[in-house]
Amino acid sequence: MNNFKYISLVLLLTSQLGLAQGIEFRTGTWEEIKAMAKKENKLIFFDAYTSWCGPCKWMDKNTFLDKETGDFYNENVIAFKQDMEKGEGPMLLKKFGISQFPTFLFIDENEEVVHKGMGAKEPAVFIEFAKQAIDPALRLEGLKVQYKDGDRNPSFIRRYLFALRDAGEGRQEVLDWYLSYTTDEQLLSAENYELIKKMIGDPYHPKFMFLEKNRSTYERLVGAKEVKEMLYNAYNTFLVMAMYSGDKDRWENAKIRTGESGFEDAEKLITMVSIYYYQRNEQWDDYVLSIDDYVNDYNISGGDMGYYANEIARNDNIQRKDQLNLALGWINRSIKMESKYRNNHAKAALLLKMGNTKKALKAAETALSLATDEEKEKSWTAPTVALIKKIKESA
Repeated sequence: MNNFKYISLVLLLTSQLGLAQGIEFRTGTWEEIKAMAKKENKLIFFDAYTSWCGPCKWMDKNTFLDKETGDFYNENVIAFKQDMEKGEGPMLLKKFGISQFPTFLFIDENEEVVHKGMGAKEPAVFIEFAKQAIDPALRLEGLKVQYKDGDRNPSFIRRYLFALRDAGEGRQEVLDWYLSYTTDEQLLSAENYELIKKMIGDPYHPKFMFLEKNRSTYERLVGAKEVKEMLYNAYNTFLVMAMYSGDKDRWENAKIRTGESGFEDAEKLITMVSIYYYQRNEQWDDYVLSIDDYVNDYNISGGDMGYYANEIARNDNIQRKDQLNLALGWINRSIKMESKYRNNHAKAALLLKMGNTKKALKAAETALSLATDEEKEKSWTAPTVALIKKIKESA
């Protein structure tokens, strides 16, 4: 038997024995997929994706290839995926009102969406997502009926809120009702911590302030590390959104609210986000001073120091010697921590900008000598080669 026939036989046997892992997506037109689902009496699981979507690619390489995920989906649904920009994609995009990617739909024989979710999900979460979809009492459409019929059990409302959130549907009315009928004592639970964490990200919200006030209780329930991470992420998002708003008053108020919060990393966050605020608004003096404060006042990595120094070297708006000397100080500290290709390249670029071609050439040559095989193979060292040429031309 020649090698080609042997490989073909192995692949055929592997397929027949069901050894292939992951979700088996069916192929065909939308009408053919509907016919398959009707024949097998199953819901259609529809993965709406695009070629440029990062989370879509992550799902392809991770969750969709997971064996347990594949086993559950292959047994219970007809899996189908479609690029929303090709073939029948635009038609399906319009039919189901899809606006974000990836969007995951579970669709019945009447082409009704009975359950919906968005964004990348780990295998265990994705299996639970499908279990909800195939259970009429747990799927989103079933939850909507129960809510309309008057079910106000707290555990049900929480489940409904998270289903609405996952589907990207409005939930404010339900959330407001739940919070108005939940006592402070009832809020002090792990379940309600999770609800406040994922449903209320606004530090001005009374229930967010309630969580801060009762931080020690929540720490006993879910762990101090978890609560600290939640507060860090909430205030980071709060400041970043204010920065991008273009509203100076909102930005100033966000800094005040964060600074008065009592959160131990508040000032560090304010300083870090201020760097990008000043960069965005081209306030270059404040930009450099904010980086210097960040580097000197907090325990940041050598990689971060190198990044900021490289940004100064690349920025044509920053030419003052005192500012360049500050950046040179950051990069020297970075190199002292660990001398690498990237920080030595940044040092070379700074020295050239300062007119010190002799030291710039030495730093650039050191950078190349420290480059890893991967950095060389992927041509990441090309800027240094170009920099050396520029240095020699300037000498």
